[in-house]
Amino acid sequence: MASQIARIFYIDQKIRTSGRVTIQDIMHEGDVAQATAKRDIEALRDRLNAPLHYDHKLRGYVYNKEFKLLDFAGEQLFLFYVLALGIVKNQNYLPLTAEYARSIIIENIGAILPENYSRISGNFIYENSEYEEMNFQVLGTIMSSMMKKKCCILDYLTKAVNLNRRTIEPLRVICYGTKWYLAAYCHTRKEIRIFSFSRMQKLEITETENFSNRYAPEEIAAFLNQSFGIAKTKEVQTAKIRFYEPSSFFLKKQIWHKEQKIVEYLEDGQNVLEMQVPYSKPEELVGKVLKYGATAEILEPKELRDFWLGEIKRMNERFFKCEKIENVRGSVSPAKMGEAMNERI
Repeated sequence: MASQIARIFYIDQKIRTSGRVTIQDIMHEGDVAQATAKRDIEALRDRLNAPLHYDHKLRGYVYNKEFKLLDFAGEQLFLFYVLALGIVKNQNYLPLTAEYARSIIIENIGAILPENYSRISGNFIYENSEYEEMNFQVLGTIMSSMMKKKCCILDYLTKAVNLNRRTIEPLRVICYGTKWYLAAYCHTRKEIRIFSFSRMQKLEITETENFSNRYAPEEIAAFLNQSFGIAKTKEVQTAKIRFYEPSSFFLKKQIWHKEQKIVEYLEDGQNVLEMQVPYSKPEELVGKVLKYGATAEILEPKELRDFWLGEIKRMNERFFKCEKIENVRGSVSPAKMGEAMNERI
């Protein structure tokens, strides 16, 4: 027997494609009794406010006006099902080690999926190119801290590869680009900071120090949503980035941030796209721009452009020197090669 959600999708699609649906149609499709089929009609009409009307001439239920609530509902549910299949197959996407828990999720979602969609689910694949392994001990400590409202002592590996100890109050766990992060109030910095799970060396609950409740939920949400990427600070600036062909075509429909602004124009017969996007820290945004190579140029602000140009210069100095050394290998004396290596270092 199909689930009620699957039957409601069927009723909606049947009316859209055939112009009407009968109680007998629902009974046959869902393998349900007449009383159940009538309850499905009532659920669609009363709970979802569908303009259902029994047409005596057509001897079936029809829509007596436009109904958009379930537009592409089957397709959206199907894509969610494909996404769930892709996520549960890798425990680092969805931290569930128990196979039965993963099976239950798939079974429950699959139960509401119309049968015709189920038949093609194997033709759709959800993959991510990279991920970080989930530390379940860290996750469990964070959850306990949140439930008990007790602070944590965190030993954290900084970008300078120094081990730093601080007291934190876990606020939000975020999965960003298949990597896991913690937004927490840092007692050392006296502000919300973002910590990567992969750089947490040790995390313990204090059991004695309570949360201070400094931030309302909307304040935390505003902090997390104010700028591009996962790197956040209180200071937010606006970057202006120019993209040339072919990247200018590909980026038309990409959303880097909900408040981004895009302008397109022609320059010397070439399509150019300029994007303005809010950002907090330069490293993450510059890394994304560098992905587009010579087809992307950071214009503003000056300090962001200088940072971007500095990265390009450092890459050039490091790797072009390597290339030059490889090209002359075998044609110079060991002493000269040593001098070249010392210059590179």
